[in-house]
Amino acid sequence: MFTEKEREKVNRYLSDQTFECSVPLLHSDTKYMFEYRFKIVGERRMMSVGEYYMYSMIDVELLEIEEKYRPFFKIIGKDFDKSKLENVFFKKDYLFLHHLGECVREQLTYLTTGGYPRVDIGNITMSDELYNNIMNKEI
Repeated sequence: MFTEKEREKVNRYLSDQTFECSVPLLHSDTKYMFEYRFKIVGERRMMSVGEYYMYSMIDVELLEIEEKYRPFFKIIGKDFDKSKLENVFFKKDYLFLHHLGECVREQLTYLTTGGYPRVDIGNITMSDELYNNIMNKEI
């Protein structure tokens, strides 16, 4: 999909870009918005519907979550440290991963030359600032 040189250029462009995505909250009709940034960290050959395709491996950093939904994350995650909170809400939630993949794919559509951009979400982290804001911790 991207050569090493193209990946460097795209990541340079993406480094100061942020994007928004809307996902369902716990399999409900209620959706919350969050802000994120991502970078392409490599490529991986994967099978889809019986054929092999190249997928861009993506790392994502969550920067902001809609203010009115922060208490939900705080209440549910009150006994979690940052990595457990990331694991429960973002890395293990199929619907979240699906919607995030769609959002990233939409952004990559503008940066590729034809074809359907296939993505594999790798590492998802929350910024320290977001975690502290959710947990109402002082920085």
